[in-house]
Amino acid sequence: MTLSLKYRALLVKLFYKKGDCAEIPLKKFRLLKGLRSGSVPMTAFGLRKMIDKSEELGSFDVKCGRGRKSIASTSVEDVATALQEASSRALGTCSARRISRTLDIPVRKVRKILRNILQCYPFKITHVQELVPADLPEREAFALQFLARMEVDHAWTWDILWADESHFHLQGSVNTQNCRILARENPSKCNHCLFILKRSLCGAGLRQHLSLALSFLSRLVLRVL
Repeated sequence: MTLSLKYRALLVKLFYKKGDCAEIPLKKFRLLKGLRSGSVPMTAFGLRKMIDKSEELGSFDVKCGRGRKSIASTSVEDVATALQEASSRALGTCSARRISRTLDIPVRKVRKILRNILQCYPFKITHVQELVPADLPEREAFALQFLARMEVDHAWTWDILWADESHFHLQGSVNTQNCRILARENPSKCNHCLFILKRSLCGAGLRQHLSLALSFLSRLVLRVL
């Protein structure tokens, strides 16, 4: 429990009022402040130590610490510039580690600047496939082919081991695992990419001599969670 200057003065007053006894002032302080039994601001030893230090220094105020180096304004400007340049890219994503490597600044310092000074927080994004009318013929042809095969062999589908679909981006330019958008507020919007990613959709197909795989040209939409 951190004591303010007012509460420290009250403890010192109770200490001298009760005849240099450390236990009684703590109990009295707990009753005056409505604290629960056993909940005291400090121990009797801590109170005596505070009194001895106040008598030595002539003040019972908290001494100021050794202090920490302030963050230079140039570092803040460099981080803000790097963040603005990253947000203007196609994906609009950035990371503290990338800024740290680019500017040769410790990553811990970059995170402090982003959160404490620039008030920016990381928001995770996810990619969503955008279906357009031109994609309908490919999917319709696959569905008709699948139904036609079922008419020939009704037990054909029972020989297929179905699993969750997995997307493999051939260019490897999108990885949403560590993809973040740094902003002051959640954008809550979709960013349409200006390029088309070719990916391979493996939907499931495992039989003795059957392997089912399709390739689509998929337009990518990034949505902020």
